[in-house]
Amino acid sequence: MNEYCMFKGTLLRSAPFKDTYVGSPHYVITVSGNDNKPFNLVVNSASTDPAPNGSDDVYFYADLNFDDPLTAKLQGLDPGLYTSGFPRLDYWQDSSLLDIHRMRPVPYEDEDGNRSDVNDIINEVLSIDESQPPESLPYDNGSGQLHNRDFWTPTTAGIVVYGFGFLFLPKKDGLHETHMNQGNPPGKHYKENGAFQDGAVIIQRADGFAALFTAFQTQRLPTNANGNPTPNSRPLPEFIQGS
Repeated sequence: MNEYCMFKGTLLRSAPFKDTYVGSPHYVITVSGNDNKPFNLVVNSASTDPAPNGSDDVYFYADLNFDDPLTAKLQGLDPGLYTSGFPRLDYWQDSSLLDIHRMRPVPYEDEDGNRSDVNDIINEVLSIDESQPPESLPYDNGSGQLHNRDFWTPTTAGIVVYGFGFLFLPKKDGLHETHMNQGNPPGKHYKENGAFQDGAVIIQRADGFAALFTAFQTQRLPTNANGNPTPNSRPLPEFIQGS
C-alpha cells in the first residue's frame, strides 16, 4: 500500500509546465536530502477532470507568510523521506493550517502577463527567474518514458522544501498528490479519500515560511471523519462562495 509521506530536502531546481510538454500540467520541484539524490515533488497545475463550467483551473492558495505551530516540528526533522513521525495535514479538520475560503481558481499559465498563474506564483516563492538560461534535463512524467523539460536553479541558495503526498511507485524517486486528498465524489478518485493525508508544499526561506495549497473544483466539502463528502456537501467553488 502506498503510504502518505513527507520529504524534506534542499531545493535544487524546478520546471514550470509548458504546453509543449507531454502529460497533464504539473510544476516539478526537484530537491535532495543528505544523499544528494534528486527527488521530485510535483504540483498539479490544472485538473484533468474539468469543473461543470468546463474550467480546468485548480483551486490554489499561496500563503506567503505561513505561520503555524507545525513549522517548529518541521525544522527539527532531518532531511529525507518520512512515512511516520511528521505532521500530517488536513485542510478541513485543521483550521489553523488553512482558511479554505482563501482558495481561488488559478490557471497554470496566464497569457496576459499578469503574473497570477500557478507557474509564476511558485516561481516567485522558490526564487526562480525564467529570464535566466534553463537547463534541459530528462524527466519521467510517470509514463516510464523520458522527455526533456527546462529546469531553472533558484537565485537564492539554501531554500528548504517540504513535500506532502504519496510516493511514485516503484522507483520512490518523488511524490505526487500534493493536493487535498479528501472530498472526492463517487468515481475514480473516491477511494483516495482520507483524513489527515492532504498534500501540500511548504517552503522554508531565510525570511520565514510559505505554503502552497491545491485542490480541485470537483472536490466537495464538508467531509466526514473518513474524508468522504457528507450528504449535504457541495463542490468546492460553491462551498466557498456560499459560506
